[in-house]
Amino acid sequence: MTTQEQWETVEAPSGGSFIGWGTKKGQFVQGTVVEYSADGGTDFAGGRCPQLAIELNEKAASFNKAGERSDFGPGDRVQITAGQLKLKEHLLKTAPAVGDRIRIELADMVKTANGNTVKVFVVQIARGAGGSVKPKAAAVADDDGDEPPF
Repeated sequence: MTTQEQWETVEAPSGGSFIGWGTKKGQFVQGTVVEYSADGGTDFAGGRCPQLAIELNEKAASFNKAGERSDFGPGDRVQITAGQLKLKEHLLKTAPAVGDRIRIELADMVKTANGNTVKVFVVQIARGAGGSVKPKAAAVADDDGDEPPF
């Protein structure tokens, strides 16, 4: 007996806006991890670094290089590329999984001996606290299956 496959079309969610870290302590992003890759992003020197997508459960702000602010609300999807060394180290050690709840906070700005400023982050994670995350199925056109659709 032959079984018929049940095909499901899955829509990839929109990528979301990237979060830019400003220069004020206390900026944070909090929500449920919907994607994570230890080497899916690119840092400032062109090297691979962690990248994650989060569905926010709290308001968040992003700052571009000119210092202009963009605001996001609960339910919005944002992307974080861990190009800064300290954030990269935190995410690689934390290794968040889809469904984890995560909070990333810019905790401090520290001057180094060579005059550069390093952003210090605090990363907190609640493993599995965001529940299961699944892409939504796309609407599928009714097809009688007699002919290929091309």
